Amino acid sequence: MKILEPTLRALAEAGSVKEVIAQRSSTGNGCTWQLLVVMDTTEEYLQLQRGGIREFKTLDSIASLIISLGLDGLRVNFNH
Repeated sequence: MKILEPTLRALAEAGSVKEVIAQRSSTGNGCTWQLLVVMDTTEEYLQLQRGGIREFKTLDSIASLIISLGLDGLRVNFNH
């Protein structure tokens, strides 16, 4: 399943999201963050509409998204 933001919103509203994990990713331009969405039987990264994993520049931007989804927690993984 490809998870785009509208899909993530629907999953969150349905109570299907068990956990969300912010994972640090080192690139040639520094560090970015990716959001791993954990559901009952699968886990997927939040994707971009045009393809590929969505990258966040800050944890604050991920936190804003999580709050807007009505989710109450976020695990952060610095060693990915």
